[in-house]
Amino acid sequence: MTWTERDLAAYRNFPYAPPHYPGAPYRARLPQPPYDGAEEWKCSVYYYWWEYLRRNEEYRETCRLDGEGKHPVLYRWFGNVHGGDFHDWWWSRYHLFTFRSEAINIARNGKGYLESEGVFLHVGYARSKSEMIASAREQIMKISQKEITDELRRTIRFKPAARPVLRSLHQHLLAWDARLEHPNADDADICDIADLDVSLPYSLEEIASLRADGLKVTDLEKANRRAKQLTVQRHLRIATQYIDNVVLGEFPKRDRR
Repeated sequence: MTWTERDLAAYRNFPYAPPHYPGAPYRARLPQPPYDGAEEWKCSVYYYWWEYLRRNEEYRETCRLDGEGKHPVLYRWFGNVHGGDFHDWWWSRYHLFTFRSEAINIARNGKGYLESEGVFLHVGYARSKSEMIASAREQIMKISQKEITDELRRTIRFKPAARPVLRSLHQHLLAWDARLEHPNADDADICDIADLDVSLPYSLEEIASLRADGLKVTDLEKANRRAKQLTVQRHLRIATQYIDNVVLGEFPKRDRR
């Protein structure tokens, strides 16, 4: 893609890491990927925002009706998440999640220009580097925290409701999709089908060793299945809350574990 200065500036102002594309500004703290080998553009809470919204059946119907369903207000912002791939949707909607300046917002203010992406300062070269840095710091420190907070609230329309853990968001979605595809399967089997992360009380090697020694392992196998069932049930509870709340413009939001 071709990056404009406006795109580059907006990409620096997301509260959490946006999908990464070649040429995007570097973030000092890149998120842990949702799974091994994940594409860089999937390593973002905003990708999962799109994915979870696609799982909401009421919003699916709203998309089918071109915004005439139960969520017409949200549709005006998020559009048809079923009408194309993530890349098309992202580049038409990414401004919902970050600062994006408009030239008309720029106003003269003393030694700098204030606008919705920050402060632009003119620092002459006829100084040492330390003096230039000190001058810039002096002007920035004059900006009150209230001004910064108010601007952040005004210009970012949709912010993540909690600090996202991408691997967890991915695991919840795996369980949700597996349950939809296999509605009659036992929860323990769903855990295996979806290949979910699970902490088993007994390792498979331990059970195999005990069985080889002629010992009964039925209770151990039941304990492992119970752990798998509880894992799937927890993922489904959380996924349900995320999917219900995403049509309220809040993600990832849940009220209980």
